[in-house]
Amino acid sequence: MARKNAGPKTDMRVTVIRYHMRHPKLPRTLSFARNRHLRHWTIHRAWQLHQAKLRRARKLELERQFNSMAAACEHLRLMDGNGLTAADRTRLGVTADPGKSEGRLFRTAMQKNKIWDNVPIEYARIQTDTPPKDGWNSVWTR
Repeated sequence: MARKNAGPKTDMRVTVIRYHMRHPKLPRTLSFARNRHLRHWTIHRAWQLHQAKLRRARKLELERQFNSMAAACEHLRLMDGNGLTAADRTRLGVTADPGKSEGRLFRTAMQKNKIWDNVPIEYARIQTDTPPKDGWNSVWTR
């Protein structure tokens, strides 16, 4: 017998997805003796310290690369069309060419023309960790 005032019927696909998302097969928690727990904690803490050391090294490497790119961009910004900076021009006694402005190489390098031309549409969509709330509608047609 149907219920009175029943809300909209939920899709079975959504129910199945929600069920499997909310019911993980978790093992029971570990129960150790005192010495074994201390040994487990020591190993776990050592692993955490090792991971933190690797993260710090990775972060420093990325920071070094970022600073190197910033220095290269600044060097490009200060160069003229011939690859000379103002200090190089005065040292060599070369006069600046009025037709070639300073920083042209930097501006050319920073242009983002046609950057998305060869990228598949799948990469342009937002990537998510979970499926949508309403599931996949396999009966949809255009």
